[in-house]
Formats: sequence, structure tokens, C-alpha cells
Amino acid sequence: MEHTVSTTKEALLLAAGELFAEHGVEGTTIRAIAEKCKANIAAVNYHFGSKENLYLVVIRHVLEQTRCYRAEELMRRRQDWANDPLKCSEALYRIVEEHIQQFFTGIHPRWYGRIFMHIMLKPTPAIWEIMEELVMPNVDALREVFQCCRSGMSMEETDLWVDSLMGQLIHYVYAEDFMRIIPKHKDLTDSGFQKAILRHVAKVLISGLNLPMPAFLHEGAAHA
Repeated sequence: MEHTVSTTKEALLLAAGELFAEHGVEGTTIRAIAEKCKANIAAVNYHFGSKENLYLVVIRHVLEQTRCYRAEELMRRRQDWANDPLKCSEALYRIVEEHIQQFFTGIHPRWYGRIFMHIMLKPTPAIWEIMEELVMPNVDALREVFQCCRSGMSMEETDLWVDSLMGQLIHYVYAEDFMRIIPKHKDLTDSGFQKAILRHVAKVLISGLNLPMPAFLHEGAAHA
């Protein structure tokens, strides 16, 4: 993805993001960050205070750029779909579609996915505060969407369905490099494979919730 860098601060943030994604915070030095974007070492402390603060700024940047809103939008107009099982199915499809677009279509740099891995593997209280602000509104809205799709579902089961959705998508984020080298390798940048993931994940959710399958998801149907 092409991106025009306008300031030293932005250049430091993007350079740090790539290095943190590859080597982690511990394996990345301030000198390496500065050298990568041809900046002065002192610029890191001037703009961010410390390497650790810069890491948190990188995380906030990634989560802001990849934030998903469709579930929240759906809940604001639930009266338009929540009482129609077929429209519930279509709502789930559109939610999966948004997540696929955010993570796999190349609108963001590939290192965003690796940053997600570090967030999941080494969460800290400071990271959780950022996630509470930027991620949890989507998760809470997803819970509400699932409960609209299956009236009377317990919160425990609802959480499992949210976990199922996120787990399937995170698999592809984590396994991207592995999928490139296994036999019959798959390329997440291929639009056909992205559509296959979208259709598969949506059909798993719709079938599991005993909702009617939209015509465009039937075998042999054209993509929506």
C-alpha cells in the first residue's frame, strides 16, 4: 500500500510499526527506528517520550485504522432487519465482509497483522485501555447482533459466537506467511481467495445459527 509521509513524527511512527511488527518492542532499538526513516535519534524522545510510548501510539494507530463499525451501525437501525431471519443472515454477511476488507484487501500495510499478533500475545494494562476504547464497542455490538439473530441466546453462547467469528479471521492473520509456503499455497492478497473466506465464514455463522441462507451464498451463485 502506497502512503505519503508528511512529517517526521509520522515517519517515525510508520518505521517503528514495521520494526515492532517484525522484532517486537524488546528487539527494536530507538537507533534502528531513527535510521529506518533517516531521522535523528533524539526525535523519538521529542515526539513520543520513549520507545514504550511510541509502541502504544503505534497500537492506537493500527486499531484506529482498522476499526470496524458495521455492527454498531446495524444496531442503530435494528428495526430494519432484526425481525427478519433472512435479513439477519445478510447482516452477518456484511459484518464478515467489513472485517475481511479491513484485514485482507491490502488497504492497510501487511505489518498491521503482525502488530495484532503482538497485541494478542503480550497484552498489557495500557494496551487493554486502548482496546477498551477502540475494539470493545465493536465486540459489544457484535454480541447484540448475534442476540438479535437468535432470540433468547445466553450471554455465554453469544460470547462463543463472537469468539468463533473473530477466531476464524485471526487464523488467517496469524497464518498468512504459513499459507504461502504449504502445498497448494493460498495468497491472502488474491481477491478470489478473500471472497472464498468471506463466503465460508458467513455460511458457518448463518448455518450454525439456523438462519436461512441468502440466495447469493448458495453453491454456484454469483458473489454478492
